[in-house]
Amino acid sequence: MQSNVHPLHRYRVPVTVVLLLIIGSAATHWLPLGTDTEASADTSTPPSESPQSVETRLATLERTLDQTLKIQGQLLDLVNELSARLDPESEPPQTRHASVVMESADVQPAPEPNRSQRIRNRFERQRQNQVQQLVDAGFSHGRATAIVEKQERLQYEQMQYSYEYHHLQDKRSDRAKELQEKLQTYSNPRRVFEQELSTEEFEQYLNAYGGRTELEIGDLVDSAPAYEAGLRPGDKIIRYNNKRVFHMGDLRTQVYQAKPGESVAVEVQRQGSSSTETIYLPAGPLGIRG
Repeated sequence: MQSNVHPLHRYRVPVTVVLLLIIGSAATHWLPLGTDTEASADTSTPPSESPQSVETRLATLERTLDQTLKIQGQLLDLVNELSARLDPESEPPQTRHASVVMESADVQPAPEPNRSQRIRNRFERQRQNQVQQLVDAGFSHGRATAIVEKQERLQYEQMQYSYEYHHLQDKRSDRAKELQEKLQTYSNPRRVFEQELSTEEFEQYLNAYGGRTELEIGDLVDSAPAYEAGLRPGDKIIRYNNKRVFHMGDLRTQVYQAKPGESVAVEVQRQGSSSTETIYLPAGPLGIRG
């Protein structure tokens, strides 16, 4: 903040002091002469000086003193005039200083939040980032918010199941087995959303968090059903037994659910093709590696 004080105000006192020193020097220079002269007037006039010479010096001294006093008065008037112009209605320096401090206090940054507030802010930013990821993947803001809230709920329920299983006396009971299955499912929210979201939404969900949305064959076992059916590395499995397959875990789950001896429909997409086709393979392991 700029000060309202005139830029010459700070020099008022030094200028006054200098002027008074000049006046004092002039007076000091002439006063001894006057004293000596008065003393000589009380005594006899030196033979070397005539009465006319003494009168001339006295007249010169009087004129000099008059000029000095006149200059002194003018300088004092000038100092007063400068003081009035530079600071006509000056406030006490303490008051001006206090106003500067108060104005500086108005622009002080907000106090740093405490540890609890910082933690809440961090989790809120993390939550907003998750919502934005889902929005960028194609979800509406409301739907994205609901999915993030569901994820938080799943984490809480997982902790509840884990707590119950930890304090369960009989780890071989039916309840213990049920809790184990729930913990296995809730340990990965993707498995829950795979069942609750539509196929399109689940693909968007995987895209939002960098998950795989398709199973591409990396290698095959010779003479295995997939190899015998003509599948090769680079081909993709889209559905197995009419169930969407996103990764090797999905395929393994669906293979275990097919009954032995059945013929299972497998939707595939050949490498370099944008269309899909359906082939039929015997139930059981296909002999592929993702």
